[in-house]
Amino acid sequence: MFSSLSNPGGDPQVRSIIELTDGRQAFATERGVDIFNGHSFVNLAKATGTTLPLPAYNGHHHLYLSHSGRFLWIKNYNSLQCIDLDTEIYSTDVATVLKECGADSNPDDFFTDKEGRIWTLKNHRLQQPELGVYISIDKTAGPLLDLAADVGKVYLFYGNGKMDCHDIASANSIYSSYAFPRDDFWKFAHTSLVVEKDSVFYQIRNGALGGLFRFDTHIKKWDKLLETNIRLNTLAIADSAALISTNQGLLSVNLKNGAASHIPYIKTRSGNMLASEISTIRIGEDGTTWLGLLNRGIFRHHPAEFRHLSIPKHHPDYIVHASPASVFSECNDGTVTISGNGITYSVAYDTAHGIKVTETDIPAGASTGEYGNASSFVSSNGSIFFNEPESYEIFLRNDTIPCDGSTAPIIAALLVNGEKISPLGTYDGNVILNRIPARQRHIELNHNQNFLTFEVSAPRAVDGNASFFYMLEGIDRDWNVFTSDNIRTSLLKASYTAIPPGNYTFRVKTSPGDSPEACIDVTIKAPWWATGMAFAFYAAILIALAATGLRLYTRHTERRIAAEQRERNLLERIRHLIEEVDRYKTESPATSETNPSFPPAENNTDEDSQAPDPLSDADRRFIAKAVELVEKNLDTPGYSVEQLSKDLCMERTGLYRKLTAMLDQSPSLFIRDIRLRNAARLLQEGGLSITEIAEASGFSSTSYMSKCFQERYGCRPSDYVRRHSVTPLQENA
Repeated sequence: MFSSLSNPGGDPQVRSIIELTDGRQAFATERGVDIFNGHSFVNLAKATGTTLPLPAYNGHHHLYLSHSGRFLWIKNYNSLQCIDLDTEIYSTDVATVLKECGADSNPDDFFTDKEGRIWTLKNHRLQQPELGVYISIDKTAGPLLDLAADVGKVYLFYGNGKMDCHDIASANSIYSSYAFPRDDFWKFAHTSLVVEKDSVFYQIRNGALGGLFRFDTHIKKWDKLLETNIRLNTLAIADSAALISTNQGLLSVNLKNGAASHIPYIKTRSGNMLASEISTIRIGEDGTTWLGLLNRGIFRHHPAEFRHLSIPKHHPDYIVHASPASVFSECNDGTVTISGNGITYSVAYDTAHGIKVTETDIPAGASTGEYGNASSFVSSNGSIFFNEPESYEIFLRNDTIPCDGSTAPIIAALLVNGEKISPLGTYDGNVILNRIPARQRHIELNHNQNFLTFEVSAPRAVDGNASFFYMLEGIDRDWNVFTSDNIRTSLLKASYTAIPPGNYTFRVKTSPGDSPEACIDVTIKAPWWATGMAFAFYAAILIALAATGLRLYTRHTERRIAAEQRERNLLERIRHLIEEVDRYKTESPATSETNPSFPPAENNTDEDSQAPDPLSDADRRFIAKAVELVEKNLDTPGYSVEQLSKDLCMERTGLYRKLTAMLDQSPSLFIRDIRLRNAARLLQEGGLSITEIAEASGFSSTSYMSKCFQERYGCRPSDYVRRHSVTPLQENA
């Protein structure tokens, strides 16, 4: 019982089948290669690649795998093409790929062995550079049609039926054997296909006739199992039979006794029986039989999908009288009845006892339909009944097919922010996939590419019966479970939204426990402003700002302290000058008039006066004059710098420059300091209020005087009175 696989974008002209290392099936067609992942197809058009001439190969489509299943090679009529299965893209330079694989870039013929090693034929010389093997082939034995390798040996199959066994290490011939006598050369000389199973080689050959041969490497002996006038296409070996696709259906050959049977048509689950050329056949690792029909596409059969029952129409227990027409009826409980010549048989499946066939009456209310000879009936639960000339062939659908967990599932597609990602495509400046999702091991995504959907299929799911156990490590705490029993919904779509930056691993398997998994590591990169480098930059900026602030604060403090120190020094100098002027006026008025240079050095006993004075005599007379004018006008309201400059017969700017040059002090500060000194003297003398002292010292208000006084003496006027109970002279000393 075969099921048709729908492949809307594919080519129905299937020519060859091969199973990939991950359990997927690849089908070579006239237009290219279609790859089935258990749920859907990927269609690869051969027009996108280039071909390399193979002048020594004159056969039909032949598929090879090499380099651990990375490369798929297609030989067909003097040409070779290559698909990189990591990207599922045809090569545009097959010669370069061969050269990179260490093989001859311009061979006459091409082969691979079961280890995935490439063998090339060039000028009647077979070579395998990785192993350092170079074998000169037998030119008299006809073309080299096939090659197979075993442990330490390589077997060469020639057009005349000869098989040469060579030692790989030495390249020497070990022995030779012929599949058929020289007299049968005309029967089987044209084409060959070799399949190995359990150290036994099975070979189909075509010429004027077709033949199936078997070579046992243990006993080194050939057997001819079949000779037929039917053209043989491809070969598959089951446990006990060889299945051969032909232009007239299938041939089945019993491997124990050599009995052959011809199956001219195949039964399908739709109830049809198709008589068509079967271009190719293959039996997968899980026991599934795959067929490629001429112009009808792909069909498959899995032994667990249906239970088969054959009821002979002359069975001793169930005497069914064959008639040109039979009536199939289905009861409401699912029981199907078969009626012919007035006798009715009930066919039902009981879970405890299996299929039961009993003679019965047609139940009332049963749905009926009449069918002619060799017709069929499909019940509501999907079971199929075929009315054969000599028997009823019944296929009951199995609803309890276990999901095969021996092979890891396939990550068939990756969607980022709802967009399907293609290998080598650029998305927001980011190449996400360098390979197809099934072969990608790690992806890196930008911070805004954090909405992910993983589409997963099971390559060995039967009739859509698939279970998936999946998780995204770092997000999920336990396994999620998805179960499907319909081919249209057997694709797992695992979606995750708003994934925060970090490292994750998506894991999926088809059965619980320790079973093969498909995994892909996912890195969501943080935005540039939240990366470690950005934080380091932020820290550097903060440190720089703190250092700059500290430096500015230190510089400002140093300048303030220096300014305060200069101001104290200047005020001290002014105080000394004023005191000298006062003392000079008091003690030596006559001398001051006759000698403007004052005071005499010998009369000055102040320690501060012993230091060299940078002021000239003229400068000191000028300062004394300015001090005198200010003191005379202490009680004059609003006596200002402008008035002082007029009294000194100077421009205001000139006074400013002169005092600044001599005292490093502005005229306004000069006047204020004299007023404050007078206020301090009056405070110590007592007898006046602060308001009266402010007026006597020329301040406009007591608050302003208090403010200036505190700046000058470091305390308020009232505190100054309490602290200083001595005379100004004593206080200043």
